[in-house]
Amino acid sequence: MWTRTILPFLAGLLLLGGPAGPGARERASQVMGRSDAAFRQASLRLPARQDSPFASAFDQLWRTVAEHFYARDFNGVDWRRVGEEYRARLPQVHTKTEFKALANAMLSELHASHTGYYTDEDIEFSMLPAVMAGDLRGHQVEHIGVMGQYERDGYRVSAVINGSPAEKAGIRTGDLLLTAGGQPFTSAGAFRGKSGTPVPITLRREGKDAIESVMVTPVQQNILNAFLEATRQSARLLNIGGRRLGYVHLWTMAHPAFRSALDQIVTSQLHSTDGLILDLRDGYGGSPFGYEDVFLRPDITWQETTHGGPEGVEHLGYGRPMVALINAGTRSAKEFLSYQLKVSCRATLVGNNTAGAFLGAQTFSIGRDGLLELAVAGLRVNGQLLEGVGVAPDLPVAASGMYTDRDRQMARAEQVLIGELGDRVTVRR
Repeated sequence: MWTRTILPFLAGLLLLGGPAGPGARERASQVMGRSDAAFRQASLRLPARQDSPFASAFDQLWRTVAEHFYARDFNGVDWRRVGEEYRARLPQVHTKTEFKALANAMLSELHASHTGYYTDEDIEFSMLPAVMAGDLRGHQVEHIGVMGQYERDGYRVSAVINGSPAEKAGIRTGDLLLTAGGQPFTSAGAFRGKSGTPVPITLRREGKDAIESVMVTPVQQNILNAFLEATRQSARLLNIGGRRLGYVHLWTMAHPAFRSALDQIVTSQLHSTDGLILDLRDGYGGSPFGYEDVFLRPDITWQETTHGGPEGVEHLGYGRPMVALINAGTRSAKEFLSYQLKVSCRATLVGNNTAGAFLGAQTFSIGRDGLLELAVAGLRVNGQLLEGVGVAPDLPVAASGMYTDRDRQMARAEQVLIGELGDRVTVRR
């Protein structure tokens, strides 16, 4: 396990960290075991060339990786050669979108998670700084509440945030979003200046050829706060086979408010349930520590009375059977929580292998409209690498109908939980 001396450092780094401040470079060097000489050796330089309007941003990005990437051997990559190769392609790059594609192609050579380049067209451009600052109010951006990946023809939706404009408009997992307001779809830029104004979005449903159109009204919001509200809104009670099951989707762990919200949901709103389904699929990671506590603490009831006042009752933990849903979108800190629930036998893991995206990261501004998320710390759990490996489910179930009434993984989780309850007599307090 990690020592106390580096816990505060890593807690701020896992998935999303702050910009490199005073001493950050030295701390990263110590965590990764780099000598000063090796660190200086990483600070390479490319020959100066100004043959592209993106040359300055390219050089800044390349140097930042050279000086801060966690692996001193760059995962076996000759980073100088890679830089020269991709820099030679700059004359063919004419737009911000093309530069982003080039930058991410170069970064992919490192074969590392938590390493990507974003622009102000992307929702991450506003979300990452909010996480850096621990900010649930500022860093607002206009968006519709979808997660996904850019493909050649559009943006493939992997999840829709609870209560978001996209959910209200009927957008669902698997949809390929093509355009927004007549322009190519982007998760943030397409909605700039359009908060509160209906925007036509064209899409293609998974498995269908026809192009459909829906109207979505974007909101201006802090994305971290959007995920917090989505986590709260996800909590619900399921009555299945005479049993009362609780469900909550933990969208991210990127602020202490998420841990507080999870504690409150399972010790109050869902405490009287017979069992619990904790959905860890998709979303983002964050700080890995403390989220397991509510499930491992004894389920003790605290009662308090005062003269003339009402009796106060508080539950300190949740001790009933659990199933945790995981998939390839379960990443970073959520993989650590999945690992904890598995090795402690506290929950049965149902779904797909997690992402294997388990490195400590920081973010760096690149020019005025670029942001680099970069892996700066290698991590192990009980001596094991989760990066590139992930956490395997106890019960593998292929994804189908995600987050709909045909969600195959969710249905299996319900079956498993009912089976674990069996003839158990429930005593509700």
